[in-house]
Amino acid sequence: MIKSKIVELGTVFVVSIIVLSLGFIIWEIDQRKEPHAPHKNERLSPYPIKIEKLLHASYENDRLAAKIEADEFEVNPRKFWIFNVKSLNEATFYNVRSAIYLDNETYSNAELFSFDKGLLSFSKKNKYELIKSGQITRGVIKKGLILKIYKVDILSFVVKAKEAYIDLNTQETRLVGVSIEGLLSKKLIKSNSVIWDNNEKVFKIPGNYIAQTPKGVASGKGIKVNLDFVVDLL
Repeated sequence: MIKSKIVELGTVFVVSIIVLSLGFIIWEIDQRKEPHAPHKNERLSPYPIKIEKLLHASYENDRLAAKIEADEFEVNPRKFWIFNVKSLNEATFYNVRSAIYLDNETYSNAELFSFDKGLLSFSKKNKYELIKSGQITRGVIKKGLILKIYKVDILSFVVKAKEAYIDLNTQETRLVGVSIEGLLSKKLIKSNSVIWDNNEKVFKIPGNYIAQTPKGVASGKGIKVNLDFVVDLL
């Protein structure tokens, strides 16, 4: 079990909402530690990796590109029905606060929640690297998520959710208990379930929603919203 505070500054090539090159780095650190026999009363952690009080920042050309804070981060086997599959792991963050800083060129193409280019990203050579005999196939965020998106250093978009589930294969992210707010447009949309479609670069709300705008309050069902807060029907 690893319990530590991590502050790592690095250079990233692709900007995404949670730019965090942790997977391979943590694996390397863990492998370099000398093995030791557990003490008689030592309780072994069920998690291959566990970190408390995570703080990570990424820079591009000496400019802050993204930062993330989490109360806790862990990697553990995915559970399918009643079984734990040790070769398939999921990465879990608790109480995440993050921010991303984009320019006009990258704003509309931001890969939010991307695994191979963002959250838990690996180098190209070691992408989807095994961690303790297991592959990370899903990301989970629990106990709250706050994502702040800055466009040319101006806070433009805020996403809040109770939970998030990130599918590594489809790059689709399902958010639960969600509000998305456009600071520039002064619009706010709330829904129990929202999906980030990384291919279309939009938030999809297939179910019911409530919207607050300068013109008043409205409700409906089945819309999609891009990062400029342009709303269209699904």
